Amino acid sequence: MKKYISYLLIVIGIGGFMYFNKQEDSVTQIYQPLNVIQTTTETKNEVKIYAEIKGEVRFPGVYTISEGEILRALIDKAGGLTEKADISMINQAQLVVSNSFVIIPRKTEENFYQTTTEISETIRYIFVDIKGEVKYPGVYRVEVGTRVYECIEEAGGLKENADATGINLSAIVSDGMIIEVPELVNESKVRVYIGGEVNKPGYYELEEGTVISELIILAGGLTEKADTKKLVFTKVLVNGDYIVIDALPIVEKIYVSIRGEIKYPNIYYVDEDITVMELINLAGGLLDTAKASAINYDQVLVLGSVVVIPANSNNEDNDIDNDSDLININTAGLERLMELVGIGEIYGQRIIDYRTENGYFTTIEEIMLVPGIKESVYEAIKDHITV
Repeated sequence: MKKYISYLLIVIGIGGFMYFNKQEDSVTQIYQPLNVIQTTTETKNEVKIYAEIKGEVRFPGVYTISEGEILRALIDKAGGLTEKADISMINQAQLVVSNSFVIIPRKTEENFYQTTTEISETIRYIFVDIKGEVKYPGVYRVEVGTRVYECIEEAGGLKENADATGINLSAIVSDGMIIEVPELVNESKVRVYIGGEVNKPGYYELEEGTVISELIILAGGLTEKADTKKLVFTKVLVNGDYIVIDALPIVEKIYVSIRGEIKYPNIYYVDEDITVMELINLAGGLLDTAKASAINYDQVLVLGSVVVIPANSNNEDNDIDNDSDLININTAGLERLMELVGIGEIYGQRIIDYRTENGYFTTIEEIMLVPGIKESVYEAIKDHITV
């Protein structure tokens, strides 16, 4: 009997050992995957990067994307491609890196006479700078022929406080053009532009009643080239005024000569709009022997002009030769010359101008060198003139 009891206890012991060993294996199988997960899983923070996309997408702009995203994902975030988009040369599967700048080009059209390559070569691009009250101010690359309103749309459109009343939205932009969209001003303020020959051109917001002279001070004053002859410094400015200070005209220099009865006969390098009177003053003035009545003081000189100041003669009062009633074409005044047949006021003045520029006539035949005096006129007066 004791023998059977011993066998029973052995069996119970073996069974208990197997039962508890199974429970330990079960517990190990339950918690082991959790331990593996805890030791092998790493927590990663998702990195955001920024990229800008422009051109033929529906909503060009700057977007945040996750690291490892491809160009196709960026295009989708920008609303997808437009109908005019040309992606034939674009790899949409390429990875987008931080601060990327992507431009989706526009399709070029082919026709029977011109290939795509020829058309693409004819398309030129220019750069414009859009500032002020637009959503995305900056420098934009646009096609030649683009208008101002299209550039503003390219920059995201106008802000709510933009004032486009003074902007010609239909104007075609040029290379290097600055489009500045001003902000709406308060009723008590005026916004004006001043440019040209000032040190700080630009838009200024001023109090009502401000005059041009005060605006010039705010703009840093005038430059040395400023022409103020037409400026009204006391003019009161109103909103939207566009003031441009012109530059002084550039005066060319010319060489002219003066000789005869003048204090300092010489060749002078002078302004191109100089008159005979100014040249006489520059040359020291007339001598006492000069015949002032024979000079056309208001005549404007040209390059190479020769001014000859004639001398007084004893018969100056009547301009008549000592031995006859002949009229001396070198010394006679306008009224005396007009006594000749066919010589009116116009031809008489031309004779005076000719001898002023070219010197005295050496023969009476030289009077035909005067513009308008032909042989027929000469034949009518040759017996009444002398030199």
